[in-house]
Amino acid sequence: MIQQTPPQFSAIKIQGERAYDLARDGETVVLQPREVEIHELILTEQSDKDHSVFETECGKGTYVRALARDMGRLLGCYGHILALRRTQCGPFTEDDMIPLVELEALCDRAASGDGSLADALLPVETALDDIPALAVTRADAARLARGQAVLLRGRDAPILNGTVYVTVGGRLLALAELGNGELIPKRVFNLTGLVASPDSS
Repeated sequence: MIQQTPPQFSAIKIQGERAYDLARDGETVVLQPREVEIHELILTEQSDKDHSVFETECGKGTYVRALARDMGRLLGCYGHILALRRTQCGPFTEDDMIPLVELEALCDRAASGDGSLADALLPVETALDDIPALAVTRADAARLARGQAVLLRGRDAPILNGTVYVTVGGRLLALAELGNGELIPKRVFNLTGLVASPDSS
């Protein structure tokens, strides 16, 4: 864990304004250091005395450009990034990425009616691998879809607490918070054909 001061041109909000908007308007903003996690930082190449290649594994909220800035300061010089490449984000690696050229070609084909952008998309559940899943009945799903909390009682009620992703009929319905037997929807996904009608029980 390290303390890192975000760069002036960051998306952090200051009194409702983005720091980068204030910086572009010529204002000097004071950003407070925050704790970020650096799991690994490896020097992989040094082509000359002024250029080095690093590979890092870091936690959410880390500004890699600020990391280079701070390394330069520690070395008594200036540090900045010439090229930045993200090779993994959560469960997604380079193998899951679509090159920009292929994406543009897919957009062109979709615009002409030949194929769909959906062909290149992974299921939403792919990004939820680290969140427990909870299956509910269609009646409970209908209530959750309307933003209403659901009480889960009885012998089969789940004993876990925290964030869960809710499914009905094997398909994703919502992200919800579960605590003390109450399931509160936080983000409902607008997928058709998942829930019973409001009059169904």
